[in-house]
Amino acid sequence: MRIPPLLVIPLLAGSVAARPKPDIGIRALRTSTEIRVDGHLDEAAWERAQPASDFTQDWPLRGRPARQRTEVRVLFDDQFLYVGARMHHNPALEGGTAKVVRRLHRRDQGSQSDWFSVAVDSNHDRRTALVFEVNAAGVQKDQVIYNDTSFDPSWDGVWESAVSVDAEGWTAELKIPLSLLRFTPSEGPQTWGINFTRQDQGAIRETSRWMEVPRGESGFVSRFPELRGLEGLKPQARKEYLPYVGSARKFETARTYDDRGWDNRAGMDARWGLNSHAQVDLSIRPDFGQVEVDQAVLNLGTVETFFPEKRPFFLEGMDIFRVAGPDLFYSRRIGQGLSDPDLNPGETLLGRPNATDISAAAKYTAKYASGTNVGLLGASVEPARASLRDASGNPFQREIAPLTNFGVLRVQQLMNDRGSYLGGFSSGVHQAGANGRIAQVQALDGAYNTEDRSRLLEVTLSRSQAGPKTAQEQGWRGQVRAHQEGPEGWSFEVQAVNAGRTYDPNDMGYLGRADEQRVHGEVDRTWDRTWGVFRNWGVGFGHTEARDQAGHTFARNLSAWARTDFTNFYSLWGGGGVDLPVDDDRELRTYNDPVKKYLARPSTPYMNLGFDTPGNRPWYLRLSANRSWQEGGPSMDTSLFQIIQPTSATEVQLSTSVTRDEGELKWLETPVATPIVGLRRLSQLNQTLRVAYAFSPSFTLQFFSQWLAANWNYRDLKHTSNGQTFDPGLPDDQPAGTTPQTAFSYRTWNLNLISRWEFKPGSTLFLVYTHGASTDALINDRASLSPRPDFAVLRTLPSDDVVQAKLSWLFR
Repeated sequence: MRIPPLLVIPLLAGSVAARPKPDIGIRALRTSTEIRVDGHLDEAAWERAQPASDFTQDWPLRGRPARQRTEVRVLFDDQFLYVGARMHHNPALEGGTAKVVRRLHRRDQGSQSDWFSVAVDSNHDRRTALVFEVNAAGVQKDQVIYNDTSFDPSWDGVWESAVSVDAEGWTAELKIPLSLLRFTPSEGPQTWGINFTRQDQGAIRETSRWMEVPRGESGFVSRFPELRGLEGLKPQARKEYLPYVGSARKFETARTYDDRGWDNRAGMDARWGLNSHAQVDLSIRPDFGQVEVDQAVLNLGTVETFFPEKRPFFLEGMDIFRVAGPDLFYSRRIGQGLSDPDLNPGETLLGRPNATDISAAAKYTAKYASGTNVGLLGASVEPARASLRDASGNPFQREIAPLTNFGVLRVQQLMNDRGSYLGGFSSGVHQAGANGRIAQVQALDGAYNTEDRSRLLEVTLSRSQAGPKTAQEQGWRGQVRAHQEGPEGWSFEVQAVNAGRTYDPNDMGYLGRADEQRVHGEVDRTWDRTWGVFRNWGVGFGHTEARDQAGHTFARNLSAWARTDFTNFYSLWGGGGVDLPVDDDRELRTYNDPVKKYLARPSTPYMNLGFDTPGNRPWYLRLSANRSWQEGGPSMDTSLFQIIQPTSATEVQLSTSVTRDEGELKWLETPVATPIVGLRRLSQLNQTLRVAYAFSPSFTLQFFSQWLAANWNYRDLKHTSNGQTFDPGLPDDQPAGTTPQTAFSYRTWNLNLISRWEFKPGSTLFLVYTHGASTDALINDRASLSPRPDFAVLRTLPSDDVVQAKLSWLFR
């Protein structure tokens, strides 16, 4: 496939001249006196420690000196790393008084508050770091940076912090256990990487960093200044045991069988630090009971819905398993949900589990001084059985999910101090039984950064082998990504993918499609300056072209976008493009046939527009709209997202999205062998409400509700037997006396109420109530919406109602 020359030339041209790398760093001071974490830097050691200052703006005017002064100092002893930060507020810039924005909410949730964060690359591999954040109300967040620039907020550590606010600003004090930080033992002084970030949301809205990456260059962790002076450190083995007990009572059910009653569970997560660079994690029967339910999604397409991971065991340390390019480890495959089994004539379903249970899972992760990173994970999922009654009334059990074992191995070798690496990946899935499925994936990947970090090259080659034991299929996939940061805000990127038709990593991973040869290129330009009322504006252009291995082009797109901020902190963005004529190889659902059938699609122009208001006000609003012109009429998607903060401890989030498609040509059914399509009219309303109240950072209450309603129908039915031409009406192989259903609906209402009390660091009590009701019986032949009567009906339908409690206690 030909790559557009315009997009290749910038990547092959010489890189921008390397800017001098500032030799900045900070020296940590060992303290022999106890540091009391109270938000006041009044111990004498803080005065003797070297300060880090002279922050640089990241936003809104990247590269300019920060307008507010920040000073950060670092102390350490045999067990902890201490970070003390003073955020000065200049009254002359804020109307005479310091305006510190303090939002109280649940841990790990973002807010438009004043924040301070420290990122620590203790292993000094220049690719990974732990980030510890605290806001002016004392709320904590933490996350992992991996692959130099990617952030994963799912990581949680147990550490301490305190803040104080006065007339001239605020102070943050952080106490980080050395057991959380992996580092290489050394007889002499240690050198780590460190960076600090400050966010202000008051009269001066600004994000600044101690070390800001200049425009035209890339990287983040690889550019951290050095933290020096760490002498006499002794690795602290991390030993944590987090057992839990939980009890749930289902008192209403929407199932066809009676599954009401009590369900008691117990399990444990454990973390053992073997040494300064290696850790073992163990989980026995991990549980979802403390988290918000997955949002309902109406998926009428050919790509599986992706759900984020929420279980603690599968969150911590998972950055080490990531491969450049495809998502080869999708942990939600382990312990996935179940549906009702197919019944034979006369059989009745008496009960089934909601999901497969993980009997045990273990994980080993290590980062060696040589720059080698290793991750090994194994998990075993118990067989699941449904209870049934046969036609004679005799009860019996049928296995609906076999005993399944999962394994993943990841090895990564760092090549230099710029984040370049070579890596290997292997995964395997083995189902028990004579017809059990076996799957394995192997991959090699690597990344190379130039000396000035302006150019990045990533390459991934992977192989899959999957299927029943007697019918294994192999497939290959390769991906190349090249990115360049050019001068004056330019950036260029090209991606190329070649995947065989039989490539299938989805027993363990997540991939939207295989059987493709794809090239994507884009060029962007950003201006970090102010012009009248405009500030920080940018434009971009992109092109995608893709075909399957048979030579049919299924994607061809030209697109452009533009956005700008205003000096009053409003933002405006928009774009558009055209999907050029293609042969869709997925819509007719013949992907697994020996010869695929294709649905020819004409050119489809589209455009989008959106804006949002300043995020530091009590009412925030973001509105976006997308419109495309299909052959049967326009399609329109509109979404409105609002955050209302009536008090510093209360937050209300409202998300409303409306979809109206007048006539997209879509698959209806394939009753025997001939696909039937029609112009689909669709109306959908998705409304979510989230209300959170924080009594303190450790005691919060959250209410979540989602209401989803959709109606769709088909008109102007056509059929095809060869995938090239379409004839009106039904096919000849349509079963006699049958007519396909052409009108459909779906309604659901989910409710979740969570109270969370972290009564001691790492130990938590959850009380949860969930409610769920759904139906597909409210057919509307016009495919229109009637929210008020539909919602009234949902309130009277049978529902799944559960109350549960979960107590976890951290032992260290």
